[in-house]
Amino acid sequence: MKIIQIFLLLLTYSSIFGQEVTYNHLVDPNNSETKKVMNLFENYLASNPQNKTQNPYWNSSDQQDHKHYDFLESEFQPSLYQGFPVHVLSIKNTDGLYQIKAQFSYCKNDGTPYILAIVNYFVRKENGRYKLYNALTTNRESWNCTSVGLVDFYYPPYHQFDHQKAKQLNKFINEICTNFNVQPKPFEYYLADDYDEIQKLKGLDYYIGMGGKVQPSGKSSDDKVYCGGLGEYYPHEVFHVQIDEHFPNKHFWVSEGIATLLGGSRGKSLDWHIARTNQYLKAHPEINLNDLLQLKNMDNVTSYHYVLGGLIAKKILEKGGYNLLTEFMSSGKTDDDYYNAIEKHLGIPRLKLNNYLREQLKAEAK
Repeated sequence: MKIIQIFLLLLTYSSIFGQEVTYNHLVDPNNSETKKVMNLFENYLASNPQNKTQNPYWNSSDQQDHKHYDFLESEFQPSLYQGFPVHVLSIKNTDGLYQIKAQFSYCKNDGTPYILAIVNYFVRKENGRYKLYNALTTNRESWNCTSVGLVDFYYPPYHQFDHQKAKQLNKFINEICTNFNVQPKPFEYYLADDYDEIQKLKGLDYYIGMGGKVQPSGKSSDDKVYCGGLGEYYPHEVFHVQIDEHFPNKHFWVSEGIATLLGGSRGKSLDWHIARTNQYLKAHPEINLNDLLQLKNMDNVTSYHYVLGGLIAKKILEKGGYNLLTEFMSSGKTDDDYYNAIEKHLGIPRLKLNNYLREQLKAEAK
């Protein structure tokens, strides 16, 4: 507690519309240009950036090119900007390019800190006025870029680019877009051996959940795919970039299930996840799959919405091909919609899902 009290003495406080912003004592508010950067950042935080509307504090080119122009905003749910006090650790100036390093955190009742993330923004002048920029745009300048087909691949200097995998990914794109009758679109694909390298590139020095065993991981957002551990071929996230926006009226499990059916999860096929899920559920008969949407992760490798969602999607594909699977993609967003769609397309009411899914897992695992 004494350490926390001493630390607080080193802070300069500023309060804006209920959003608390504090600064390390090393940030010099007496410098006129630094003060402008501080005001810019505070004004942005006070402007409700979680609403994703046009914003006078963010640069215009990002807002013109990207619907969700602040790439950090959606890193957390419901948003990075969910009311955490913000502590600016440093503001660095390199030839007119400012870097803001900020910590989103609060102090719990027992005095221990809860840190959501430590993130970075860049600031430079646009038409004579300071504007915010994504760290990704600046940081990727030190990475390599190779374009193959629809994809701009960004990767660290140590990586040996695999053209065959890149071609395989483009083939996957063309196949799924043909099957779902949508137009393929170009996008950016960021890859590294470790997903934390991708997060660092995006401007995240730390995020809650960071660490643990290094394993394949990925995320998609608008026109970008981020993946660690699988090189140039991470089809699961590519499915989301190419297909999801065309089917807004879908349940989360539908999208994730089909992405796993067609693109696997964490570098493993749906069949691989089915085999281990079958073994796990045999050892746990108390788990009720009639309420499958209440289930989260089986462990840190297999998630129920991937494997069970994928199994259900597989059965629908086998029954009616891509026409029925496409219809399933527009079956509604609510949990009731999802259960009703299963009954409609497979003839299985919710109260019989436990027996049905266990039987199908057993059959598929052979």
